[in-house]
Amino acid sequence: MKKLLLPSIIAISAFTSTAYASNHNVVEVYKTDSCGCCTLWADGVKEAGFNVKVNIVSETELMQKYQQAGVPNNLLSCHFATYQGKDLVGHIPVDSLKNIDLVDKSKSGIAVAGMPAGSLGMYAGDYKEPYQVIAFDKSGNQSLFKSYN
Repeated sequence: MKKLLLPSIIAISAFTSTAYASNHNVVEVYKTDSCGCCTLWADGVKEAGFNVKVNIVSETELMQKYQQAGVPNNLLSCHFATYQGKDLVGHIPVDSLKNIDLVDKSKSGIAVAGMPAGSLGMYAGDYKEPYQVIAFDKSGNQSLFKSYN
């Protein structure tokens, strides 16, 4: 029995670590079925080389995700995602996603409020609105992460 215990523990630990690492490196997206710009955002993130998993949820479930993450009302957008332990809200550009490890450790996530024209997934020809990526914590504190013009 003792001869089987140690190999079993090692195998379970390896499986658990691998499963955590693979899930931790997936951009897990939560969106409603009717939102096309969310699909375009997820496609853009995937084209940039990220592993993406899209979950279709109801509007109620999406709002619950925002509430559980403590997303301030002024930062709400059309979809929610997670990546490397951070919460993601809205049309976050790929380069901000690639630099997620630069987000202040006290912040739980980053957001692009609303749906700015020209942001990833919100294509409007050559027209681009300036917008900001805001870092936030579960208490509602916010700080600028990056500006886009």
